[in-house]
Amino acid sequence: MPKKVDHDERRQSISDVVADIVFESGVEALTIRDIAQRVGCSPSVISHYFNSKLDMLIFTHRQVRGRAEKGLQRAIDNALSASDGFERLLPVDEPRWRDWYTWFAFWGVGPDQETMNEERIAASSDATNLFIQLVEADQRRGRINPTLSPIEVALETQTVVNGIATLVAQSPSEWPAERQIAHFRKMFARIVI
Repeated sequence: MPKKVDHDERRQSISDVVADIVFESGVEALTIRDIAQRVGCSPSVISHYFNSKLDMLIFTHRQVRGRAEKGLQRAIDNALSASDGFERLLPVDEPRWRDWYTWFAFWGVGPDQETMNEERIAASSDATNLFIQLVEADQRRGRINPTLSPIEVALETQTVVNGIATLVAQSPSEWPAERQIAHFRKMFARIVI
């Protein structure tokens, strides 16, 4: 009797390989043949799970951003401070750096790819909404001035987090975890004054 394959599990394992290849060599290095070889299947199996390379990229992007969104949601659910929640996004360790690198790589996918643009917009919107929820929760707890606009605080904070990650990408050795966190805290304090 043939082994039953879990469809979602197989898609996830393919996505993990896509993320590895993107991290190692960039989006342009992705080939169905290489992905299939690393997964241990034929290219036709990959085609069974994904309609195209772009479909794989979008699915992988969603998986990577999903990890960050779950981290923010856990911060909200566990009543962490907004600052602590946002700090969890900084590329201070290997897994978070890999996620950031994957996000950066997807920015290189051409703007003419409508479905990728839709994914980018959804990712930004979802992140902003979670940032707003963290800010509003801190405002209710008296940790952030309640007269500040949660949307403005969230957008400014998102800009700081993204900016730090960009600086890390340009000069990783100059931006160790301690410096990232210290810089974030200093900038966040200015935002919420």
